[in-house]
Amino acid sequence: MNSGNSTGQPLFISLIPHLMGGEGHILPYHGAVRRSVESLGWQYQAWVPQDAEANLEEIGDRQWNILLPEDLEAEGSMVAKITRLPQAMQCGDVLAQQLQSLLANGENGPVILFLERFIHLQLFAIWWGLRQLSPQARQRLHFWLLYRRDVHLDQTRSVYHWLHQSLRKLLPPPQCQFLTDSESLGRSLQDYFRQPFTVMPIPHTDFAEVVPLSVKADPILCWWPGSPREEKGWSVMGNLVSFPTDNLPNLPKLKVIAAEASGLKNDGKGIEVHLIGDRLTREEYAAWLNQVQVILLPYDREAYAERTSGIFTEAIIAERLPLVSPATWMARELEQYGLSNLVVNWQEPSQVWADVAPKLADPIIRRRLAAMGQTYRQRHSLESYAKTLQQLGDLIPS
Repeated sequence: MNSGNSTGQPLFISLIPHLMGGEGHILPYHGAVRRSVESLGWQYQAWVPQDAEANLEEIGDRQWNILLPEDLEAEGSMVAKITRLPQAMQCGDVLAQQLQSLLANGENGPVILFLERFIHLQLFAIWWGLRQLSPQARQRLHFWLLYRRDVHLDQTRSVYHWLHQSLRKLLPPPQCQFLTDSESLGRSLQDYFRQPFTVMPIPHTDFAEVVPLSVKADPILCWWPGSPREEKGWSVMGNLVSFPTDNLPNLPKLKVIAAEASGLKNDGKGIEVHLIGDRLTREEYAAWLNQVQVILLPYDREAYAERTSGIFTEAIIAERLPLVSPATWMARELEQYGLSNLVVNWQEPSQVWADVAPKLADPIIRRRLAAMGQTYRQRHSLESYAKTLQQLGDLIPS
């Protein structure tokens, strides 16, 4: 395989073993990574499963259908997951074959493998592939691994710990770099793995723009974005929209926007619901973000205690009013800007709905939200992401 990298500049490869049907952040994230990487003058490729559609949105002509389409993330017991080890090894074998071809092409520039969404079996597959390469071939290779979850609390945390140590033996620092996108999560992971973590900005926000917030909207549009999942508050949303509003006579007209797959509905006495497509294009997503006034984020406090939310970040950048759960990363971010009154108790639907209009009309909240948005637009941007990539790239020996 020809990397097209005769200049000595790095070849940056996004490894995307599972596209999740195009849902969630995966494609927008790697599209933003591509733009950041190419702004540095580096080469970029995205290695995706062999059965993926051609020219995926955001990746386009940088797509290489290389990886085995094995669903190592399928639900199952620990025993069931152990039985998938042979498939994981096969995935590693294919990765090794591709890397051997790439690293033997006569080029001398570094090759950076980047992985940002994975479980232990996928990480095992990569280790299995890397160990098949000769020490000489591995000299050009670098592995940058970005964690989003608190795996140090998982039952399988010892597996991640072993994989960390094993990867570092194959690719000693600075070849192996560990990343995250949350400062608090980074501290926790660093304490557990006893290895330094670099905190990355959240880059897939470049589509968001600041359209003036309509504080007198009728109805007030409250959006629950993304795929309906329990950790994102599916049950909470069901309770919210079905809560009878008869005893809230002064409540302004509200409308909840949600994905069709959520199946949200009221019984005629609750909040009006408008269901939209499950898979929005970036243009459609941006249009809804500009149109709504409030973003509902009733996320599970344990799952999101240290975990970031791209949707929250986009809401702040667009200066939309986010309502979030207590004791989450989002809540702590808001509290830094004096916006703790946007942290709500979802178990009190009457209070949640009664407070929407006053919060929306509060000039102090809007002023603080604007200040937070300005900071976020600087921190979570393609430019900031590229700058951090360059800092990591500077660690590569010339």
